[in-house]
Amino acid sequence: MIVAFFLAGTSLFGCIVHLPALLSDRGVSAQSAARASSLVGIALLVGRLGTGYLLDRFFVSRLAMFFLGGAAVGIALLWTGSAGKIALLAAFFLGLGMGAEVDIIAFMMSRYFGMRALATAFGYGFGGYVLAGALGVWVMGAGFDLAHSYSLSSGGGFFIAMLVAIGLIARLGPYRYDAPPTRVLARVATLEN
Repeated sequence: MIVAFFLAGTSLFGCIVHLPALLSDRGVSAQSAARASSLVGIALLVGRLGTGYLLDRFFVSRLAMFFLGGAAVGIALLWTGSAGKIALLAAFFLGLGMGAEVDIIAFMMSRYFGMRALATAFGYGFGGYVLAGALGVWVMGAGFDLAHSYSLSSGGGFFIAMLVAIGLIARLGPYRYDAPPTRVLARVATLEN
């Protein structure tokens, strides 16, 4: 799981942080590049709220594969040279993926490692995701410094990393720990009052 989060974080952060510069490098106006960044923020919020709702209704691995698959499509659209409305769609997909990821990390850790170890497991999962983000931003910047443009090679690497992350998540089996029964939650609420 942590490897999947690491690969997804590398790809998402690398693409999103460099998105305005990538679009400007393709001749997109500064206003359109800023619009794409704003759309990432809106999609991030939609992804965060939507994932919270969907996690109660769908198996987390399938949900993660859906959102990360959308982000992979966004990366592919960006690195095929897309600009204009297609680039805005790519930005939206990337924002959805990033918004969903943090909720998915927490939920997966609770279901596969249990509540007793949740803080530790989430710390490792989220820590790997954030460190990967720093690495992804650096890799994208280093690729630009070498090629003097945002080339297909760095985008292809991020696309492959995202596909590997999806493949790793697809291999997760059933939950090891189910949600606490409703009567336990009601008893906890009673004790708190």
